[in-house]
Amino acid sequence: MNPIAELTRLGWAIEKRHVQQFQLPTEISARHPQLPTALLHFLGSLVSCLNPTETAWFLCEADFHNTDASAFRWNEWELISLESAGDDCALQSEIRSFWDHHFPFMLSVTNGYSYYAIDTSPAHFGRVVMGLEPEFEEVDVVAESFEQFLAQLTAENIQSKRKGCKPHHVQHNRGTERKLF
Repeated sequence: MNPIAELTRLGWAIEKRHVQQFQLPTEISARHPQLPTALLHFLGSLVSCLNPTETAWFLCEADFHNTDASAFRWNEWELISLESAGDDCALQSEIRSFWDHHFPFMLSVTNGYSYYAIDTSPAHFGRVVMGLEPEFEEVDVVAESFEQFLAQLTAENIQSKRKGCKPHHVQHNRGTERKLF
């Protein structure tokens, strides 16, 4: 399966990179020193990758270096959470700890703010999780690996591990269901 060809077939706007050396800024690679090879190869092959409605996109090298024209920084949802924590140092610490073990690679504004991230914790390394506002740190596992995530995405069958969710929907733990993209 060629995920880029499949996403193109599904109407995603993709600009390919000719050089596949994916380089994260030093501060990000220090925070996330180990990432799945499949993720790095996929992101390294892209300049940009947006869904047909331009409301969901993969974060590419320019996003991580803040050299693109996007209104959203790569860690925008973490920054929103930290701002919401106000002066609560304990909550800020919990938020930072969560994001120390979750590397966002795709953002969405389709139906509110949401994201996909790689879980980099030792116990769950490589899992793909999805979080959404208002509690970005409450996540659902959507795939056991990035490769599985891509297969589900190109089959248009991303689904939360929670029972009863329709494809491309996640039932948040508060009982609401939201379209992902």
